This record gives sequence, C-alpha cells and structure tokens, in this order.
Amino acid sequence: MVNTVIISGAESLAEFRFNNSAQAMLEMLTQHHYVLNDWMVGVGKSYQLDKLTTLALESGTYDCVIVSAPTRGILEERKHLQSPPADVKVVNIQPRPSKLCGETRDLSWKGYEHRNLGLLGKKHICALCPNKDKCFWPDQYGKNLNGAKIVYAAQSHFVRNPYFIQHIVTMAKANNALVIFDEANVSLNHYSRTISPISIEQTLEAVQESHLSDYIKGTLTHYLECLRQASTEELRDISAWRCPAIFPDQITQITSIGDRMFGDRFINILYDIQSFGVSEVESREKLADGSIHFPAPPVNAGYDTVLYSGTTYPDILKLKLDMDFYSPYSHIEFRGESTIWHNIASSIGTATNFKKNSPQILDTFAQLTLQRVKEGKRVLLVSKQKHVDHCVSLLNQYLVEEGVQDIRVVPASDYAECDNMTLVPIIHYGVIGINQFEKFDCCYCLNSYYITQNILNNAIQDLRAEDERIEVAITTTDNPRRRHGIITDQKYLYSDVAKVVNPMLQTLEMGVVIQAIGRVRPFTKSREIITFQNNDAPKSSYDHEYTNLDQLRKHFGLKSKQARTSANLSEQINQMIAAGVKQQEIASTLGISTRTVRRHKA
Repeated sequence: MVNTVIISGAESLAEFRFNNSAQAMLEMLTQHHYVLNDWMVGVGKSYQLDKLTTLALESGTYDCVIVSAPTRGILEERKHLQSPPADVKVVNIQPRPSKLCGETRDLSWKGYEHRNLGLLGKKHICALCPNKDKCFWPDQYGKNLNGAKIVYAAQSHFVRNPYFIQHIVTMAKANNALVIFDEANVSLNHYSRTISPISIEQTLEAVQESHLSDYIKGTLTHYLECLRQASTEELRDISAWRCPAIFPDQITQITSIGDRMFGDRFINILYDIQSFGVSEVESREKLADGSIHFPAPPVNAGYDTVLYSGTTYPDILKLKLDMDFYSPYSHIEFRGESTIWHNIASSIGTATNFKKNSPQILDTFAQLTLQRVKEGKRVLLVSKQKHVDHCVSLLNQYLVEEGVQDIRVVPASDYAECDNMTLVPIIHYGVIGINQFEKFDCCYCLNSYYITQNILNNAIQDLRAEDERIEVAITTTDNPRRRHGIITDQKYLYSDVAKVVNPMLQTLEMGVVIQAIGRVRPFTKSREIITFQNNDAPKSSYDHEYTNLDQLRKHFGLKSKQARTSANLSEQINQMIAAGVKQQEIASTLGISTRTVRRHKA
C-alpha cells in the first residue's frame, strides 16, 4: 500500500510539475506502453499533453501522434492547432462543413450519414458540388492524411469506426504512432452494434442484383443467409464468422443498388458485418426480433497510449478498452493551499427531491452568494441542466426581495463582465474544458448529480450479451450517507464486473461533479467549494461535511427564511411596544394574533 502524497501550495506544485514533465512521461511510455495520467483539473495535464506531442516527434520515438478529445472545443485549444509548426504536417479532422454544402445538399448528406452511406454521399453530392474545389471534406480521411505527423480528432470517431486509429496510421504512412486521449469519455461511450433482419434481407437482395463476380456474390450471399438464420449459439462459433473481404468499389456498387431499390429504408451494414466477424464471440446474441447484437469497441492495435483524465480508474479502462494502463499517480492528492471543501450528504438535492426543497436550498445559497460577492469574491454556481432556469428564477427573486439591484444570477452562456452589475453564472453538470471561470473564488453546487441503476448497468455491460450480464445495484449507507455500486449475487464477487461496479458509479457521478467544480481550479488554487453528494471525494477528503442544510447554515452563520421572518417580526413588535402601542393594536396593524405578539415580546 503506497502512502498518499499531498501536493499543496505553489512551490510544491511547481516541483511536482518539474519532476513529472513530458520527458518523464515519454520514458514511462517506453517501459509501460499504456500510461494513465490522472492529475486533477488544473494541475497541468493539457500543458504536458502539448509538450509530449512535440517531444514524441522531436525525439524520434514516434513518427505520428494522434490526439483525441471528447469535444471540438477542447481540441481547438491545443497548441499545435493554434500555432502549427512550419515543418510538421498537422491535420485537424473536422465535421462536414454543412454551411458550405448549402441547405439542400446538407439535408441530403444527413440522410446518407444516418444510413451509413458516406461513400454514396461523396459520389452523388460531393462530386457534383460547385464548392468541391475549396472543400476539405472529400479527401479528409484519405490523401489529406498522407504524411501527417500530428492528427487531431474527436472521440466520436471511435463510435463510428472501431478501426479509426489503424486507418489514420495507414493513411499517414506511419510506422510507430503515439495515441493520446484527452479525457476518458472514450472509455464511457457505448460501442455495441445491432444489425436488423430487414437490413440483412435488403443487403442480400442488393448483392444478388449486383454485377459482382459469381464467386464474390456467392460468398456474400451465403454469409448473409447464414447470419439471418443463425441462433445465438451458432453466432458464438469462434471459427465460423470471419467476413469475406469487401473492397470500397464493391461496397459502393452494393449500397448504390440497395439505395436505389429501397430508398430511405436501406441502411449500409457492410462495415458492421466486418466488425461482427472479429467481435468477442461470448457477447454476440440473436435478439427476439431476429436482430444481431454484438460489441465493436475501438481497436488500439498495440500503439503506445497516454490517457489524461482525473476521473477514471484503470480497472474501468481494462474492462471497456481491453488495455492495462500503468497508473503512476494514483497515490497523489492535489489540493489548493487554502481550499476548503464542504459537502452536504443529504438526499434533498436529488432529482426527485430538489424542486420541493429548492426554496430553502436556494435561499441558503443566495444568502451565502450575496455575502461572498459583498466581500469582493466571485462565485460560480452549478446545477443539473434541467434545473438551471428554475435556479436562476428563484435566486433572482430572492435578490429582488432583499432589495439587491446590482447582482443578478445568469446562465453561463449569458455571463459577461459588467461595470454596473455583478453577474453570477450558473453552469450545468456535464461541462468540460471551459476555462472561463478559473479565477473565481467559490463554487457552490445547488443540487446533486446521480445516475440510475440502468445507466450504471449499461455503462458497465453494454458490450455483453443479455445472458452474460451480472445484475448490479446501487445501495445507500448512512453516517455519512453514501451511494455504492454493488453486485447482487455474491457468487460473482471476484468477477470483472464486481471489480468495476463501484468505481464506475463514482466515475459517472463524482467524476461529473469534479469536472464542474474543477472550473475554478480548487486543486491548485485556494477556493471555497460546496458539493451536494452522497459520495466520497475521489482521491481526497472533505474538510467539513453536513447531513442537512441546517448544519451548513449554522457553520456559515446563516438563517433560514422562517427564522429571518420571525426575527424581523420580533423586531417590529418590540419597536411598537417601545413606542407605547397596545398589544391589540399591534396585532391588528401587523395582521397577527395577540398571542403571537406576546410570544415575540422581549
């Protein structure tokens, strides 16, 4: 058991960064090949990533670097996209330029994309487009990759094409590539595929109508007919389902015929049946409607890989990506020198309870936010996306009732610096890569972020056949209140599912929370954080924890709305008594009973 090492304070952080440079990462890669950098938000993952991209090529260790992130926004921040080196070919794989296509062609393209008919789209739309000479799209995945040394691409490509890495390496004519994943979304995507019996039947008819050679036509026809008739047991035959080779010109011919014969009902399954032929046999199954369900996770092909994410676990990566990642920083805890982390371990912030409890919750956070703004601090608020508008409305209602004219709460998309008004932004859980709020002093979560048991189950076992799945559940313990992912049958206690069920729950819940509060950099700067979770803090601990809202109010010296109303009433009553007003008259003036007057009398 390795003892926890805490990195806190500017000097300690600077020393850590110096000792764990891109050069250190390069050396770890030569020894371990798959390395996880799980530094927390703000520690310097992105900086190291950019340095490693340069060093990997300059050192001659690799001849191509593939960088993949979950969003275009994160990719656009990369150094080599903002300032491409003059002597290095950098390729930025981008979405299809729909505006350049024009409204009509774009609509047609969307139809082809939905039906997996990209080759036909290029043939029937791009080839005839008046803008083709100035469009990068037709050659983006082909000759434009020739000689590429750095390639940036969104992680969504791995959902569409499990062999995306190998495709880039082949087209770039590289021999030794380095793969860099920025954030672990690639391990959380769903990679299962389903081939419908209708699609098999339509493809069969298209093959039979084609002008392919009798041998190719016969081989494909036999394969598709066997697929259509096979049972689950037969689909799991390890030696029977290697798909016949299908070349691009053959795919174009078959899909052109299918599109002509069946129109919008035709879906190209030729890529899917090739993936099916090499899929994990135990996870193949024939569904009740005759569809074939199978896994198609991304194939790394053995290339050295770095994954940058502070919110994942090696066991999850092993299960989802079939890669054993070396994790050299699992014992490191990062904490801003004077960061104070508060947590409310209560269920009043859950999806089912928040709305009815929101008046008291938002009243409390409105008081604290107002107090911090008056102290000259900047506050970032966090909410579930569906509650953002509700929170904005109630918080601003509180400010109006308190007579505050120069502070307003706004959705993050409407946030801007103003001279005559202080705006307090609300972001929603799920945001990543936003650096707009890194100099804010406080971050308060107004409600909780949890997932359902069904989401947990699918996240772990989406690649498994139904009869191979192990039942999982979410249970709650008290003192303090905590959520745990468990398996329900103890005979599977030592299974791979049992190993990852709780880490996956924490990743899908606290991982999202960490990304949200990470916008203000609490792991490297001094910040005040309040979360609202029935979970432990990953690789850290809470400084203060409360089982209810009242405990939080007492800590910060805040009062409930009811207590403030009662105090104001007492003050009014006693002022009137001091002025010589009779109890009966006070009651009549304030619209209360004489008994209430006597109760508040000093």
